[in-house]
Amino acid sequence: MSAALHPTQDLLARLCRLFVVAFVLWPLAARPEAMSADFEAANKLYEEGKYAEAAASYEKLLQGGRVSAALYFNLGNAAFKSSQIGRAIAAYRQAERLAPRDPDVRANLQFARNQVQGPTLPTGRWQRWLNRFTLNEWTVMAAAVAWLLFLLLALLQWRPALKATLRRTVLAAAAGAVLLAACLGAALYQARSVRTAIVVRPEAVVRAGWFDESKEAFTVHDGAELKVLDQNDKWLQVTAGPLRLGWVPRKDVVIEGY
Repeated sequence: MSAALHPTQDLLARLCRLFVVAFVLWPLAARPEAMSADFEAANKLYEEGKYAEAAASYEKLLQGGRVSAALYFNLGNAAFKSSQIGRAIAAYRQAERLAPRDPDVRANLQFARNQVQGPTLPTGRWQRWLNRFTLNEWTVMAAAVAWLLFLLLALLQWRPALKATLRRTVLAAAAGAVLLAACLGAALYQARSVRTAIVVRPEAVVRAGWFDESKEAFTVHDGAELKVLDQNDKWLQVTAGPLRLGWVPRKDVVIEGY
């Protein structure tokens, strides 16, 4: 006959289950609905086929501080319908940052990216993995596992007899804490240090130097995503991958942190 579970172990098991439900199996968040009259008016413009006017209305709402995944998503749709692929991609990327597991946002972003012609910066597997959660979610998960590890270590100090029983749990929590800390560090680096320039003109010339007379390096088209390496007042040094490096005018792109 198996021994009864110790009250401390039972409490620990409950905490672990709570952690799994709250963080590991966190349900997909629905896009928040902006119910303001201005938002509804912009939606009406979109439904009437006035896509450029709808996009301008959505942008006005964003400039007023009304930020939401739904607003960026609708802006992306209006921009795409206005044949502004670059601005649509920029809006969808912002929506993805706020609702990274929303299937509609991800599908529309990928569809818009598929329309881009010519060189563009590919999204790597590691980046796609990081994009599955927001920066806040990575922070909460890393902190939760770290606290779980600290609690386990404190429990072992209090009850050394549980060392053999909890050994695997402690090792798993330690490995999880290290992995999530690494993911959080990478997500912070992307959010704070990596910037992307998205082309918003039908065609833009990337040059070898930051002068109009500089030799042409390569050409990019509306919607191309370029990693920003350096900058000055009028030009950005960008790359679209190996062997594709040069300077593009600021007026040809929109810049966002990632």
